[in-house]
Amino acid sequence: MFPDTNEREIAHAKQICSPCPVWLECLEDALRTGDNQHGIRGGMKPGERRKVAEQRAANNAAAVRPPQPRKPSEPRPATLAEAFARRATRTANGHVLWNGANHLQYGGKRYTALQAAFTVGHGRDPEGIVRRTCGTECFRWDHLTDAVIRDSAAVCGTRAGYLRHRKNGEDACPPCRRANTDADNRLRRTGTTKVAV
Repeated sequence: MFPDTNEREIAHAKQICSPCPVWLECLEDALRTGDNQHGIRGGMKPGERRKVAEQRAANNAAAVRPPQPRKPSEPRPATLAEAFARRATRTANGHVLWNGANHLQYGGKRYTALQAAFTVGHGRDPEGIVRRTCGTECFRWDHLTDAVIRDSAAVCGTRAGYLRHRKNGEDACPPCRRANTDADNRLRRTGTTKVAV
């Protein structure tokens, strides 16, 4: 299947793959032939298949096998953690891959895979955007942060520190005001607030 970049169409294509009796063989064929450029095969996007292929190569061809999809007769998960675990696979290097649709429904609530991973691990729903800290497409809960965690890590003398002051309704301290001014000036000059390395 070759949906465009629309996430809804991609999720729909993955849902079609999920109950397919040959989804694993399809995924294995895509990995074996190097078909990691286009379309949904074996319930994965090209980038997801590339990551699995890279993982296998890094582990001397040790297979990273996704879990079997939930069978129609399989009982509903008793907890959000169980629902998450049915679609998650831990890799040899400690990351967690996600298989299937990017959303799951549990207890009348819809979660993205990142929100579900965060909620299961941190014991609370995330506030704001969930972001990864490990630099890979990982769903391990302790590799994820939300606005609360990022705010608590914001130190004075940084733009994040300045934003934390503003969010709390405080006057920003001089180091934070200076950092924010520097970031604004960089944005005007270079188009980004990040410091060039």
